[in-house]
Amino acid sequence: MSSVRGEFFKMMTRMQNINPIAHPEMEQKMKRMSQKYSHTKPKKGYTLECLCTKSGTKYQRLRRENVKPSGKVIYYIHGGCYISGLTYNYRDFCAPFCDLINGAEIILLDYKLSPEYKYPTQLNEALDLWKAITTYAKPENIIVGGDSSGGNLALAMLLKLRDENRKLPRGCFFLSPWTDMTASGKSYAINYKKDVEIGDKKGVFDKVTRQKLLDSYLFECIGDADRKSPYVSPAFADYSGFPPMMLFAGEHEMLLDDTLAVYNKAKSAGVNVRLETQPGMFHSYVLYQNYMPESKASYQKLKTFIKELM
Repeated sequence: MSSVRGEFFKMMTRMQNINPIAHPEMEQKMKRMSQKYSHTKPKKGYTLECLCTKSGTKYQRLRRENVKPSGKVIYYIHGGCYISGLTYNYRDFCAPFCDLINGAEIILLDYKLSPEYKYPTQLNEALDLWKAITTYAKPENIIVGGDSSGGNLALAMLLKLRDENRKLPRGCFFLSPWTDMTASGKSYAINYKKDVEIGDKKGVFDKVTRQKLLDSYLFECIGDADRKSPYVSPAFADYSGFPPMMLFAGEHEMLLDDTLAVYNKAKSAGVNVRLETQPGMFHSYVLYQNYMPESKASYQKLKTFIKELM
């Protein structure tokens, strides 16, 4: 059972449910909402720059005011099903990391969105921004993170770097990463009625529902790519050689097995990997660290993980 605040935020999240079968209109609503909250006014005490790489990849840089840069970087990739853009809440989520590491900066990728842009557009942008960051920061001074589709993209980027024998970051963390574009995990069915964001409390997850889900706007970002490619579905990847990892997931989310698959693969490969799951919690619950005790507790563990690495 989650806390009183947890139950309240589950109710609020259910009001914005994006199940494409029950709410096909949500694709355009998600885009409108992300545009509404995409302002670039930084929090008090921080400076924000909206930049582009030489190849045109958009990103934002967040720093503490009047603090000399140290070359330490948190490279964060936001979620939103590849449909919603970069909004201020992701900056606010990452901003406290600057206080963990003296002179650290937050780099947030502002990738192109689906359905206008499909795989591998976003992966190429993530790699392009990594190249730009590593012109001034050493990989061992970088931590990579992401939530949901941002976790998918961050994992794909790291797998690509590893497979190309390029240096990997000091560590990485993922909040409810979307890692299985075949929706094969048992948690899809088990949590279909419980998942307040993607599920349907009146529905049943059977073969027909699964196919409708796979054919919906949520998966347009894939294009014609192979759904079982590790760069599309990191759940099917090998994690040999990966840096320390920390994973978070809510026990009531459909994508729970997406996280567990990566955790089990990484653990089998000998990676220093940690897993935090919270009973009764929903998708990407850690992002609500200022509102729910469950989120705050997990967020504190994430900050400890980052501080230990740097």
